[in-house]
Amino acid sequence: MHIEKNVCETLLGTLLDIEGKSKDNMKARLDLEEMNIRKSLHPIRDPNNPTEIPKEFPPAPFTLSLEQKRNLCNFLTSVKFPDGYASNISRNSSLKERKLSGLKIHDYHVILEHLLPLAIRDLPVSLSAPLIKLSEFFRELCSKALKIDELEKLEEQIGVTLCELERIFPPSFFVIMMHLPVHLASEALIAGPVQYRWMYPIERYLSKLKGYVRNKGHPEGSMEEGYLLEECLTFCSRYMDDVETKFNKQDRIYDDDGDDDISSTDCLPIFGIRGRAFGKENPRLLSTKEWEEIHYYVLNNCEEVQPFIDEYNRDATNATGMVSSRKRKFIQWFRDQVTTLSKRKHPSATNNLISLAQGPDRAVVSVNGYMVNGSMYRTKNSERERETQNSGVVVKGESGASNLEYYGLLQEIIEVQYIGGNRVILFKCDWWDVHTQGQGIITDSFEFVSVNTSKVLANDPYILASQAQQVFYVDDVVKPNWKVVVKTTPRNSYDVPELNE
Repeated sequence: MHIEKNVCETLLGTLLDIEGKSKDNMKARLDLEEMNIRKSLHPIRDPNNPTEIPKEFPPAPFTLSLEQKRNLCNFLTSVKFPDGYASNISRNSSLKERKLSGLKIHDYHVILEHLLPLAIRDLPVSLSAPLIKLSEFFRELCSKALKIDELEKLEEQIGVTLCELERIFPPSFFVIMMHLPVHLASEALIAGPVQYRWMYPIERYLSKLKGYVRNKGHPEGSMEEGYLLEECLTFCSRYMDDVETKFNKQDRIYDDDGDDDISSTDCLPIFGIRGRAFGKENPRLLSTKEWEEIHYYVLNNCEEVQPFIDEYNRDATNATGMVSSRKRKFIQWFRDQVTTLSKRKHPSATNNLISLAQGPDRAVVSVNGYMVNGSMYRTKNSERERETQNSGVVVKGESGASNLEYYGLLQEIIEVQYIGGNRVILFKCDWWDVHTQGQGIITDSFEFVSVNTSKVLANDPYILASQAQQVFYVDDVVKPNWKVVVKTTPRNSYDVPELNE
């Protein structure tokens, strides 16, 4: 959809007043004067010579000051995306000239759908609200999965949104691309999700065919030879199992290391490694406190241990005392229980449960990166010199607070070893305080979530790698020391409902 590219170019060109791309100029103001509308925006004429062509016109509601333009460009260039999310927009931004150039079409999608709403939140509501609604419209429309009731709402709201924009921007702003969104929702209701029928794959293939041309005098023959050569190589590559080809090449982010084995009935699901570590390995020893916290968290998140936890909590006397003392008592109590069951040769006392009860080795391996759940994660320290941001983590709260989500930064990736070659991957994170609405976390009227980076929780830093979902953080233009949370979806992940047979 080139519509988003043209809409984004028109918006940025008008807001930043880029020469040749802005729709607010003298001709547009003279049109307002001729149409006898919006008299406050008419050009300023010389009272002594009213027939002379005016050279000045008053600022419009969308006119940004020099400082606001600079802040908008600084915001767009300061954002760091997760690996593979978008290109580095800062390379295509000129802070001195306050303009963007050389962006790819996908970059315009990212700016319009995700960055522009966050960059204009500090502008007057009369200007920012319609633009945010327009961004939400394209973000919902271009999602991987569409719902009929949501499309019907979009179809109703887009007309109102465009009317609100017509009250702000001049008529010259509304080129044909600004009117097309009226029909996009109804078109999606008929034809299905947008991303499966837009022209980008076709354009990429046309560019590929163009690359086959070696003799400009006979471009069709060059394309035919190039296509035939690739077909021959493709046919031959299907017989090469030990050679990397486009058919067996791994994706950019693949989270299967090929070492996991949970087919055995004796294996606990928590030992089923799902993911792939990469980067530098740093062996180290756990302190006693770290060992207790890690072991207790693993036990608390293992379904097979839950009956033991319920039995332990029935005794009210066991739940008294300091948190660290309760963890230490439960670890010892659970080990004794499993040992007793093992001596009785109880069927529930499997080898893996005994391994879990004995606790992990104090010698662990810390790595810089890990791929899991379709996302790539890096520790905060390892990405300081990088132009990407892969340390943002979100995890859902416990069953008692299912709607609560914890946001944080990944500080360390730890691989702990249990007896029998069993492994567990843990993320150690710094979590923002999200318990206090208004002080630690804020959700505005447009559902943008902002977290206070100066308020950090001091307890429970560990989560299982399989529990993590990726987010990235953007500076909040309204509140300093606050970050806006932007959730991401893995590239090969689709929200498809499950059918119950």
